[in-house]
Amino acid sequence: MNRAEVLEGRLKIVYVVLDLIAGSLAYLALHAVRKLVVEPTRFGVELPLEFDDKFLRAALLTSFLYVLISALGGTYRDLTRKSRLKQAFNTLSATVMTSTLLFFLIFLDDYIKFYSQYYTTLGTYAATLLVTSGLFRFSLASYVRHQLDSKKLTFRTILIGAGKEAGDLLDSFKQERTKGYEFIGYMTMNGEQIDPRIAPLPYLGTTTLLKDVANDNHVEDVIIALATGNSETIANIVSDLEDVKLRIHVLPNLFSILSGQVKMESFGRSMIEVKRELVQPHVAVIKRIFDIVLSIILLIVSSPILLCGIIGVKLTSPGPIFYRQSRLGKNGKKFKIIKLRSMVVDAEQLGPQLSSEEDPRITSWGRTMRKYRIDELPQFLNVLFGDMAIVGPRPERKYYFDQIVAQAPQYKFLLRVKPGITSWGMVKYGYAENVTEMLERARYDLIYTENITLLSDIKILFYTLVTVLQGRGK
Repeated sequence: MNRAEVLEGRLKIVYVVLDLIAGSLAYLALHAVRKLVVEPTRFGVELPLEFDDKFLRAALLTSFLYVLISALGGTYRDLTRKSRLKQAFNTLSATVMTSTLLFFLIFLDDYIKFYSQYYTTLGTYAATLLVTSGLFRFSLASYVRHQLDSKKLTFRTILIGAGKEAGDLLDSFKQERTKGYEFIGYMTMNGEQIDPRIAPLPYLGTTTLLKDVANDNHVEDVIIALATGNSETIANIVSDLEDVKLRIHVLPNLFSILSGQVKMESFGRSMIEVKRELVQPHVAVIKRIFDIVLSIILLIVSSPILLCGIIGVKLTSPGPIFYRQSRLGKNGKKFKIIKLRSMVVDAEQLGPQLSSEEDPRITSWGRTMRKYRIDELPQFLNVLFGDMAIVGPRPERKYYFDQIVAQAPQYKFLLRVKPGITSWGMVKYGYAENVTEMLERARYDLIYTENITLLSDIKILFYTLVTVLQGRGK
């Protein structure tokens, strides 16, 4: 474990402890205002400022609530790289959310004589929390900045490219305040011209060796500084590093700047960081809760339809009611997908085969189920088990996924998220009968993975419902 990782772990502990202290101080201020200002007005007499078990429990609960909201907002991630401005924004957001929750949980259930007392009590809590937590975090972020400026904290970095773009990048880092990059060397594509400004760095070989070099040298960052027009090469590099734990930065082109992908976090040379985590933690939590609640509701509501499906399978075709098949889940982890059996038993005795519209292996009842996607209702159990989401890329078998990735390596990024019962690919394209069609459908699913929001999930669910009601399944 390098110094950056050790410091990151220690900072997380210190941040949480200080936030608990800040939360407790904020509740102490709230408690004091209630006892010394609000309650004397309410009862007409001054009450003692007591610190009993009830106070301690409330202080701890509100403090942990603040830490939880901060954690969901990403406050405790990337502490060695986060700017003081970013931390200030996180602090303000967490304070507003915590104060709002307390208002609905505590204050609305309380009798207060004047509305102004609501604002006084809530304002005291929010101001105390914002100031104390803000000062703690600012001090810690300043300490990290000092470590970076003094080069006591660095990130081992490989520069990809040796042309003018790479030379300009190195010059910009010399002129601006350090971001902590420690360039251990550079790598090139075959036949690339070497800029004189790059030559002093150690040469580590061509990009074909990048994955091994990154692992062997404990690299934390890769900066891709290639000429405009190398988008396919950049995509291949990113794909090769998919399972390597590091950060990838790319020099932006004009389109990236105009489309808003480049954020002005400093006045130096801006770069695009390739997203490795597609869903922010708080969005992931909300999405998971949404999936669980909706799955339970739909399993209950659709139980009569599911029962009809089970009876239909039993009456029309000998063999098991349910069909289980191995599929690839998040990060390539295999799981058993559960469906109502719509084909004859041993339908793939000759090996993996994709179904087609007039497939003789599909039973008569199976064809009806597929038309309205009744056969997929048991997959809500997969959602509850945690193997799938309601909305996500179509789960594929390894046999076919390997063929897809062999033709288009970038599609391995689909495994970065949980597969879903329905997907943007299923809405826009539908079922696939061969690998070529699977590739086309996967293109839509890849778009979804780069734009995951709860709103997009609801939109896809709406279009899926339309498809089901119109009987346009296969």
